[in-house]
Amino acid sequence: MTQVDEHNESHTHDHDHPHDHELPILPSDAPTSRWLSPQFVLLYFVAGVMIVWILSGFYQVGVGEVAVVERLGQYEMLPGGKHALLMEAGLHYHIPWPIDTVHIVPLEREHLLEVSDFHSSPAAYADLEKAYLRRGYPKRLLNAIFNPYLITGDKNILHARVAVQYQISHPLQYILAVYQPPGGLPNQAWNKVMSLLTDRELIHKLAYATVDEALYSGKTEVEQELYDPVKPAAGLQRLVGKLNLGAQIERVELKYIHWPSAVNQAFSAVLNARQQKNQDHQDAKKQYNQLVILANAQAQTILNQAQANAASTVDEAQGEANAFSQVFAQYQQNPRVITLKLLNDTLSSVMNNVGRVFFVQPHQQIILSMPPPPRKVNIQSAQ
Repeated sequence: MTQVDEHNESHTHDHDHPHDHELPILPSDAPTSRWLSPQFVLLYFVAGVMIVWILSGFYQVGVGEVAVVERLGQYEMLPGGKHALLMEAGLHYHIPWPIDTVHIVPLEREHLLEVSDFHSSPAAYADLEKAYLRRGYPKRLLNAIFNPYLITGDKNILHARVAVQYQISHPLQYILAVYQPPGGLPNQAWNKVMSLLTDRELIHKLAYATVDEALYSGKTEVEQELYDPVKPAAGLQRLVGKLNLGAQIERVELKYIHWPSAVNQAFSAVLNARQQKNQDHQDAKKQYNQLVILANAQAQTILNQAQANAASTVDEAQGEANAFSQVFAQYQQNPRVITLKLLNDTLSSVMNNVGRVFFVQPHQQIILSMPPPPRKVNIQSAQ
């Protein structure tokens, strides 16, 4: 009975698993491929990182650009003063970071920097101003903080925005002059320094100008004092050179200069008064020109009349002189006759106004008197 049962169990077991002899079970500690081992995977990773690191040393320098390579924090210089690692346009290679650091600097590009530290939009700080007002800060102080202004020489206030156009002239000075914190925008720190220098010069120049000069007549002069092409080493360029910022100023322009909106009414009244003043000045100048023209015409008329009178007087005197010369010539020939003739002419002119004529002879006591010669009397007939 026992043998039969064992035989049956053995038969039953073979019937339930007919293919167990075809599927051998591998032990759990069987060896895998050595190329997929953790040691090789780590090696692959390190090799990939090294390849990427080596390839990162290639860099491209464009036309009008130079690359300054900083090696272990230092810049090598040649005896002539030229930078040893100053690369020109083309494809170059450097030892990747952290050994070398490449700074690409555009030299021929025109850079434009707008300085608006004295021109802020009220909407930009309206919410913050309200918050400070609720805390009890005076509005006058907040206006000075959030909307700063310039003070002119005649104690007026103005807002201004300045545009500075420049080129990079010395790459190494441009890089070393200002520390650029990591993570910031390109040239952010350098532009901030340039903005502060521009603010300083603008404050200084407007402090010696009146509000009319800053707004109208002297605006060009203020721009020239900030930067004058005739004197490129003066003004803002003097500060840039003094600090070795490595840039050359090309142009400075006052893009915006205006009085605060809070005094629009007062400035409008001033402008109206100035326009009326200019109109009155023009009217007065026009009237002055008319009076000058009239006076010149009258003076010319008087001068012409005087010249005519002078010519007439000269001609009359010349005629009398000629007549006297003729009489004098006759007198020299016959003095007695000419004397009697002159006496007769003189008596004829005198007798017209006398009532009686007396003849007195020298050395005689008899005086003859006779009535004057008859005169013609013109009697007008009654109408």
